[in-house]
Amino acid sequence: MDPAVPTPVLVALAFAAAALVGFGIHHALRRGPVKRFRRRLRTARAAREWARPAVPAARPVPSRVIVSMTTSPARLADGLERSVRTLLNQTCPPDEIHLNVPHVFRRTGEPYVLPAWCATIDPRVRVFRVDDVGPATKTVPTIERIPLGEDVVVVVADDDVLYLQESIEHLLRAMAERPGTVVGFSGYDLGPGWESQLAKGIQPVQLIEGWACYAAHRSAFGTGFAEHVARANECRACFCHDDVVVSNWFELQGAPRLQVQTAAVNRRRMRRMGAQLDYGYLPGALHQESSGASRARDAARHLAAMGLWKLRSPSLDAEVRVG
Repeated sequence: MDPAVPTPVLVALAFAAAALVGFGIHHALRRGPVKRFRRRLRTARAAREWARPAVPAARPVPSRVIVSMTTSPARLADGLERSVRTLLNQTCPPDEIHLNVPHVFRRTGEPYVLPAWCATIDPRVRVFRVDDVGPATKTVPTIERIPLGEDVVVVVADDDVLYLQESIEHLLRAMAERPGTVVGFSGYDLGPGWESQLAKGIQPVQLIEGWACYAAHRSAFGTGFAEHVARANECRACFCHDDVVVSNWFELQGAPRLQVQTAAVNRRRMRRMGAQLDYGYLPGALHQESSGASRARDAARHLAAMGLWKLRSPSLDAEVRVG
């Protein structure tokens, strides 16, 4: 021991080091096994409510409604069916659910094997074999299949979420009140440090999030959507962060985005009922590959370099001016 360093100082440094290590372990657990356990527990506690048959309601719009999804090989085998069943058990059920299933998972080279439930669950569930364009696979192939002039509302949903029974109904109600608007249950703006500034209540947002599901009329996607995503996906951040790419495309098309929160469908109730399934927090999930702020910044830089960045971001404006 160095006699020049007082013992109390050494003890204080030891306690500080232990506290830092403990904080790191605690943070890792919150993002890992503990968080997954808590999500499983919430879902199990709400099992009776998830199983309750939905009471049909009148559809607020005359449009056909198509839910669009994709998945990974692991989730296709174990998990996706649960999400699909909640989308069938809606007060305003969709006319079709499109499962965009690639032949090969681009990230790992793993082939997709279709389980039996895909063919037997419900006639409204249709499987389409497509090319893997990353998370945007849940959107791009479906938009390509629907002609621009058709009166179709596309509901984009994730494969690791259970959807509350009133979800589609309340999205359609919001669309009926605000024609031409893209509506969803979770959205945010980009802060000056590229951090996500989560919206509260009912308010316009820059970015609409796919995990909570959102609805857009086919016309909001315009033409050239697939080409836009293909150019964006040359950047790894865009490939991983499709919410930024798609929301930026809506801005280019002049389609405003609105976060909707109702008494029946909101983030707090989704959390309480364990709507986000635990496997969304496994290490392989794309959203854990890097921080949301760094992904958004890198995606914006890539799109800006091609003259395609449209969303508000003061810090990017400054970077572009400096460059």
